[in-house]
Amino acid sequence: MGRLFQKYENLILLLCLLIFAAVLLTNNARENRKPNLIERAVLAAVTPFQSMVTGTVRGVIAGYHRYFYLVETAAQNEKLLRMFHEQAFKNNQLREELKKYRRVDEMITFSPVTLDNAVLAEAAAWDATNIARTMVINRGDEQGVREGMVVITRLGMVGRVVAVTANASRVLMITDARSAVDCYVQRTRTRCVVVGQNRKRCEILYLPVNADVKAGDMLISTGLGGIYPAGLPVGRIVTLEAGSSKLFFKAEMAPAADLEHLEEVIVSAVPLIIPNELKSEGPRKR
Repeated sequence: MGRLFQKYENLILLLCLLIFAAVLLTNNARENRKPNLIERAVLAAVTPFQSMVTGTVRGVIAGYHRYFYLVETAAQNEKLLRMFHEQAFKNNQLREELKKYRRVDEMITFSPVTLDNAVLAEAAAWDATNIARTMVINRGDEQGVREGMVVITRLGMVGRVVAVTANASRVLMITDARSAVDCYVQRTRTRCVVVGQNRKRCEILYLPVNADVKAGDMLISTGLGGIYPAGLPVGRIVTLEAGSSKLFFKAEMAPAADLEHLEEVIVSAVPLIIPNELKSEGPRKR
């Protein structure tokens, strides 16, 4: 113990002196007496140490408060970020619902046909292969869908229902190789047949080379065959050139309906009721 005291003798004496000086200063402050020379000297010596200790303590306290403030702020930011993501998700859902409402409203209001006992359906699945051009809709027997019903959009023909289950149906689109639609050119009433190729475009058969037709002409269904009603827009001619037989054009048609981006469709049994402004005079006799 004696060795320890001898080793830190100066430090211990300094601490005692500082404590004694602090006691004197406290007493003077209580008695409102002016400090003497010794007290002023001690005050001058102690002040730097007090400032250092006070600054250190204040820094520690400030860092402590700052740390907990940052922790609380980080938690609040995380909560706000989570709320932002939730609201963004809900906002996106509302936007999709609004777009769907506008599409359906436009389809019903401006459809090229007035539908009797029609069913509004959504595209649920697509054929992922190039073997066929079909899609599945989310309406079936329980909703009144039957085989042979026509599927359209406000822009034109999509295809027909070929298989029905309780709550789903398969649609054979006009671009499928098994599909054929009897048509005529709307401008000149020239007859032809549109067949699918399992591609985005359809092939036009039996279009005479001497016919008054050109690229951009609209093809309309004739209603022959009893599958599709007359007067539905089918598509527009996009390519037209003389065929090898020199009797018929080699031509292709782009469907009037956007078959690659279908979301909602209208399903109806034939016959459909065609508005007067879209009624045709029928194919002219030649």
